[in-house]
Amino acid sequence: MAVAGVAGWIVIGFEGGLLFAVVAGAADTVYQWRRHEAVRTWRRGAQGERRTARRLRRLEAAGYLVLHDRALPTGRANLDHLAIGPSGVYVIDSKAWSRDRRITRRGRYVNVGRRWGSDEVKSVRYETRSVAAALSGRLNTPVEVTPVLAVHGPHVPLRGLSVDGVRMLRASMVAGWVLRRPARHSPADVARLEAAAAELFPAYTETEHPRSR
Repeated sequence: MAVAGVAGWIVIGFEGGLLFAVVAGAADTVYQWRRHEAVRTWRRGAQGERRTARRLRRLEAAGYLVLHDRALPTGRANLDHLAIGPSGVYVIDSKAWSRDRRITRRGRYVNVGRRWGSDEVKSVRYETRSVAAALSGRLNTPVEVTPVLAVHGPHVPLRGLSVDGVRMLRASMVAGWVLRRPARHSPADVARLEAAAAELFPAYTETEHPRSR
């Protein structure tokens, strides 16, 4: 009986070890997959930002100040692009999504494929409020800031979409849309806005502003 008991424990121990190995292997596979997806998403986003920056050179040629990858005065968020010129101040957030995703607006909400896209809308609205508050406080006058999502990949209607106050446009259409808007700031106002923005929103660094994961 004692021998049988020992043998039983050996079998159970072996099976338990085998089960642990299988579970551990599966967990590692899931971890590696998620890590790969996170890296791929980050790379796609970084490429989208660079492509948007190239598109926005048209604004710079027209005399606009365009700042890229800037830190907000508080918090961990960063600004992909900030454009300032006669027609206003714009927080432009780049979004690089798969071409096969379909963008669907539902009132104040938006879906990107099967994914809930309203988080992106909320994010750029938060950044816009932060920029408006910082500039208004520095210049002691209300400053209106316009939020824009520059989309790479999925089809967006030629005139874009308006979702909860955020303009969603094809990245290739953003500069033209900004330039077609009527002037609202004098050259002196633009100069003050540009000087304040350059001081308030320094270049973003990972060390000083670690990104949330």
